[in-house]
Amino acid sequence: MRLSPVDAMVAAGIGAPGAPPTPEALSRWQLAALSRAVRHAAKAPFYRKRLGALPADFPRSLDAFRALPFTTPADLTEAHARFLAVSQDDVARMVTLSTSGTTGTPKRVAFTDADIEATRRFFQVGISTLVEPGDTVLILMPGVRPDSIGDLLCQILPRLSARGVLGDPTGDPEALRAALVAQRPEVLVAAPSQIRQALADDATCDAARATLRRALLSAEALPEGWKGLVAQRFGATVYDHYGATETGYGGGVECEAFCGYHLRETDIFFEIVDMATGAPLPDGEVGEVAFTTLTPRGMPFVRYRTGDAARMLPGPCPCGSRLRRLGPILGRIERGEDGPRLVNPAKGAANRP
Repeated sequence: MRLSPVDAMVAAGIGAPGAPPTPEALSRWQLAALSRAVRHAAKAPFYRKRLGALPADFPRSLDAFRALPFTTPADLTEAHARFLAVSQDDVARMVTLSTSGTTGTPKRVAFTDADIEATRRFFQVGISTLVEPGDTVLILMPGVRPDSIGDLLCQILPRLSARGVLGDPTGDPEALRAALVAQRPEVLVAAPSQIRQALADDATCDAARATLRRALLSAEALPEGWKGLVAQRFGATVYDHYGATETGYGGGVECEAFCGYHLRETDIFFEIVDMATGAPLPDGEVGEVAFTTLTPRGMPFVRYRTGDAARMLPGPCPCGSRLRRLGPILGRIERGEDGPRLVNPAKGAANRP
């Protein structure tokens, strides 16, 4: 079993390439990175009042950092422009996301060229877990717009001596079957909804079994039992990815052990907090995923609550990594008069830690 390639990325990020990163070394690096991240975020109007008066050496401890207020998706919806820490001229891409089907006020997330390159770097590392030189990768993620997920994957796959091919993103089984027959891909990248109909179509499943070896599912909750279902119907080993547009798309990816997401720890600091109180939770306890962006970004986030429920898994991973991993996403958190509760509990169960 191979060590997750994300470990090498983390080791290089903390300035210690060539040796597996340790939790202790990473924690020391992250504390200094959080100090830099807070100072950078204070350039954005939204964070200026919250963070601008903090001492230059803040935080001296993780406990001090965890005393900072949270940022919520509602904050971003109400005033996305106030999250910019750069000039409008430096924004390379602005991505609009609906927050509640088609009726919610959209969120907007801005990316600089450097942000997009950081995403490319993580995509290259993360997908190397399952892509080998010479592979053809069929990508159903949208890729028409420049620097969309599908386009970014097509950009980075040649770095791995592989080839990306954009497929039909609508979920039509006939279109998928035609692409499988024409392109003979070894790897498929898709959202679960994009292959839902195909899993019930025998002809498409036959075409998948004739060529696919691995699949990466992302962008949506992975329904319970789908790893076994896709393995049976498509003949492919399924890897899961966790991320959000606010994280710069990439957040973490499973390794060959399938024991949690190996995290983008030198770009993003993840926390698990109590769903009701926001208090930090120890490894192993289920709470809400929150994150802080560590590298300079056009739109930084500090203690951003995702609404995803999960737990942090301590190292070591069976692949050999000593670093913590994020456990499966167990559902979305909905807040009502009676307090928070889990809805759509889908992403966690079968064959997961």
